[in-house]
Amino acid sequence: MKSGLIAINLAAIIFGTAALFGELHVSPFWIVGCRAGFASLALIIVGMVRGGLHPKSAAKNWRLFLLTGVLLATHWLTFFASVQLAGIPIATLTFASFPLFTVLIETFRSKRKPHWYEVAAGIAIIIAVSLLVDLHAEGTAMWGLVSGFASAITFAIFGIQAKHLTAKFTSLTVSFVQNVIVFLCMLPVMPFTEPKPESFETMGWLVILGVVTTALMHQLYLFALTKLSASTCSAFIALEPVYAVLFAALLFNQPLTGWVVLSGVLIVAASIVLLRSEAKETHRAAVID
Repeated sequence: MKSGLIAINLAAIIFGTAALFGELHVSPFWIVGCRAGFASLALIIVGMVRGGLHPKSAAKNWRLFLLTGVLLATHWLTFFASVQLAGIPIATLTFASFPLFTVLIETFRSKRKPHWYEVAAGIAIIIAVSLLVDLHAEGTAMWGLVSGFASAITFAIFGIQAKHLTAKFTSLTVSFVQNVIVFLCMLPVMPFTEPKPESFETMGWLVILGVVTTALMHQLYLFALTKLSASTCSAFIALEPVYAVLFAALLFNQPLTGWVVLSGVLIVAASIVLLRSEAKETHRAAVID
């Protein structure tokens, strides 16, 4: 259990640094394309060393792989666009509302009524986000808020659809194929978007984003799942905006106001409740099946 706790804490911290790469003077298309490309290369190496990489088997469900790959690309694009338009605190905290959208979609699909604590958590997230909204904000900041919510919604749909793949294929295969699809989606657009990476230093940061913040974080999370429950791991990952906001304040002097802190506490607490609820419903459905 100790090794699992260490792994999930490291995964959460690394996950929290992802938003920082949005501060690079690079187009989100380049950030996402390089992230997926370098992550794919890293996952190939992991597959060669440890095994478990079977991309040819993905042809059996190519439509679902394509759908989840496009959803992942859209999620990453809107997330980094939100960072560049509204700043790291707004981007990460609006994205952290994704468990609410997950529960809403799942309850609608299963035709069940939401539990009282799910409703309470949803209200808490709505209140928290309202604290972040500045009605007098400039257009770019408001679009950043909208982009953050788009990131949360697409990630919620992505997570639901990806479950069908992880039940049939190795997680390494799923992650590799999805990253390849993201890279291929970005490849035709990247040459025509500005600004492009103009230095080896910038490209080096993008390599770190793909190899460490994506591929390594994924492996740490999977290792933690073998030692801890899914709900426990989700609770730690829900701390991602906390790390991101702290890093942004320390490294980029982005404002850490009382409203941001209060909003963060409400969103993280509500997200943990919703993630645990989702884990319980998934377990209950598995038992019934």
